[in-house]
Amino acid sequence: MIRKFLLSTAAIAALSTTALAADLPSRAPPPVYIPPPAFTWTGIYIGGTLGYAQGYHTFTDAGYFDYGSSRQDQTQGLIGGGQIGINFQTGSFVYGLETDFSGLTNKKNIYAYDHYGDSYYDEARLNWLGTTRGRIGLAVDRTLLYFTAGVAYGNGSHSRGYSDAFYSGYYNYEWNSSTTKIGWVAGLGVEYAITPNWTIKGEALYANLGTSTVPLNSSYYSYLGQANGRFQDSVAIIRAGFNYKFDLFGAPAPVVAKY
Repeated sequence: MIRKFLLSTAAIAALSTTALAADLPSRAPPPVYIPPPAFTWTGIYIGGTLGYAQGYHTFTDAGYFDYGSSRQDQTQGLIGGGQIGINFQTGSFVYGLETDFSGLTNKKNIYAYDHYGDSYYDEARLNWLGTTRGRIGLAVDRTLLYFTAGVAYGNGSHSRGYSDAFYSGYYNYEWNSSTTKIGWVAGLGVEYAITPNWTIKGEALYANLGTSTVPLNSSYYSYLGQANGRFQDSVAIIRAGFNYKFDLFGAPAPVVAKY
């Protein structure tokens, strides 16, 4: 009798435990987080830059009274503008194309005398500069070291006046020119991605805009005919900037696996 009672009690307890367990909510394993793919430089970007520009200007006066004298001057100023470009990344190799446009504040006026006592003035300006460049570089995760080179085009304004010592204050010839020229540009830079889309950069460039020839308009010795003046412009640039990158194929979202 006692044995049957104990067996019955054990059976009832087992059934009760099973029923209670069936009523409890089930606990699934936590989701597994899979991080997004590694950062890539591939994408289209836009941005802006601001920096310092050192201009170099050579004047060659092919006039009749200074016998082809030359003078080299320098200008200093700020350069600021914007850019748009595209990058492609294959492994650690990054290549792309960028075009930019900037305004400059470079200007200098010079008044001087030659060894004959004749006076002259020069004025040099750099008004704007644009470039279209290829970029190739090496990416170390979010840091990009690159070389860039391509075509430069810019506008410079120049003036020169010359006064004979025997006619003080009277400019015997002068010329003025505002010319847009095409040359070349090359430089180095470094860029760092602070987020998947925002980057900051610094670069050093040198642009050579070549030589232009303009006529000298004589106001007194016109009977001697037409002479020419030549000027050459180049500029060294150090600037910093930022870019916002648009992913070409959309940014992949983090993957959350559920079980």
